[in-house]
Amino acid sequence: FAAEGDLFSVPLSGGLAHRLTSHAAEESDPTISPDGSTLAFTGRYEGPAALYTMPLAGGAPTRWTYDGDAAIATSWTPDGKVVYRTRQYAGIPKNGLVQLNIADGTRTLVPLAGASEASYDASGRTVFFARPGFHNNVTKRYTGGTARNVWKYTAGAAEAQNLTDDHRGESHSPMWHDGRVYFVSDRD
Repeated sequence: FAAEGDLFSVPLSGGLAHRLTSHAAEESDPTISPDGSTLAFTGRYEGPAALYTMPLAGGAPTRWTYDGDAAIATSWTPDGKVVYRTRQYAGIPKNGLVQLNIADGTRTLVPLAGASEASYDASGRTVFFARPGFHNNVTKRYTGGTARNVWKYTAGAAEAQNLTDDHRGESHSPMWHDGRVYFVSDRD
C-alpha cells in the first residue's frame, strides 16, 4: 500500500507494516505481480510520473518509462506483463493502456480508447477497465458527460460492454478476483 509518499507491505493477516521505499520523492499506485515476486509502482523521482518495478523482497527500483507523459501503474496481466496508463500513445488527450513485458522491454498498446485502471481475468482474455480516466472531480453521484463507468472487453468481441451504465453516479477501479469483478462506486 501507499502512504505518506512511500510504499509499504503488510501481511493480509495484519501486523507491522514494512517500509519498501524511503526516497524523498513520491511513490504511489503499487501493484504486485501474479507470482508475488515483483512490485510495479509509479515513481516521481526525475520529473513526470514514471513506471518502476522492484523485487517485493526489497532492492533498487528499475525505471521502465521515459515517455514525457505520466505512466501510472495499474495492474498485471496473468502472464506477468505490467499494465500502465498513459496519454503518450493515444494521439488525443485521453488515457490509454499499455502492457509492458519486463523480460524484454516490449510494449503492446491495449486497443481500448480512453481505458484506464485495468484488471484482467485469470485467462487474460477479458479485461475490466474504467472509462473515461479520472477527471479530478469527486462529486458524489455525478452524472455528467465525464461520469466514469466500469467496462468489460473480451478478446474477439465486437465491442466493450458497459457494466455500470444502469445507475446514477460513478464507478471505477475495477479489480478481478476469484471469479468476480469488484469496483469502487458511489451507489447508495
